[in-house]
Amino acid sequence: MIWESYYWKNDLCKRAAWLQKRLSQKRWVEASFARLEQCIMLGFYSIRRLIEARKLSDITITHQLRVSAYSSFGKPVTLYNWHNLDQLYDLDSGQPISRDVRFLCNQFIHSYVFLPAFRENGSLASILVASEYERSRSLYDVAVAQIIGLFELVGIDYPNESVSRFNKEKQDYDVSAVMHVGGNWA
Repeated sequence: MIWESYYWKNDLCKRAAWLQKRLSQKRWVEASFARLEQCIMLGFYSIRRLIEARKLSDITITHQLRVSAYSSFGKPVTLYNWHNLDQLYDLDSGQPISRDVRFLCNQFIHSYVFLPAFRENGSLASILVASEYERSRSLYDVAVAQIIGLFELVGIDYPNESVSRFNKEKQDYDVSAVMHVGGNWA
């Protein structure tokens, strides 16, 4: 259980700053790709742990991010072909959609497909990701700028009011948390 969220949130802010620098990086070696995947995967894991520990406000948890979704051609996505995206997904017809934070956490934490996408000038643009569960349906294109924004949003989210109600079905509490800003919220 996370008792003090500062350390988790501060780390997310550092990850956001590190990713920001990668937006202009032009030379990518194998170690760069590994560090990028680690940074993003551990960042999304941290977010999911903060959600589960009820250390984020409801508005952050339900925040929607705009992504592009590419439909699967229906071919099996396997350990040996997952990187052949043009053969598995309709990359010419991406649909803009919104997905919540929890959904994206699961895509990255359980990623079966994880590939960075670059602009023509060689700079990092987005991450193409699909979880083991979603890989047969869709591939998601998540802009790195969106990931940076989410890491920063979570990094400064310190709820200062919560309401707890015991849920007999779950045999646990449902918690609603809010972060009030400014001095006139009492």
